[in-house]
Amino acid sequence: MKKLILTFLIAFLFNSGFALAHDGHGKISSKAAIQIAVKVTQQLTFKDFGFDVGKLDKSWKELTTDDFKLFSAQTNRYIISGTKKVNNDTIYFLMSLSGEVIKVNSDGKF
Repeated sequence: MKKLILTFLIAFLFNSGFALAHDGHGKISSKAAIQIAVKVTQQLTFKDFGFDVGKLDKSWKELTTDDFKLFSAQTNRYIISGTKKVNNDTIYFLMSLSGEVIKVNSDGKF
């Protein structure tokens, strides 16, 4: 049953794009931004969505919420980082305060 729910969630996320903001499109919390980064990382192991990191290898699916942190909070955006503990590879998500993922790269320079 968990696999069915996970499959449905992944299918839903693929069809909804990367604007995963909450209703009302107001400012999201840094915790919500981290959750979005986790979901997008999962998606990027299946498909290249045109971000600088391309399609991620399957080892990125192993990351949990604990592997992500708020790297920077600015007046109009968040930068979230996700790091694989095995080799310290890190990806960075530039995200609007409404939850839209704008860029993903491996150097954190936006």
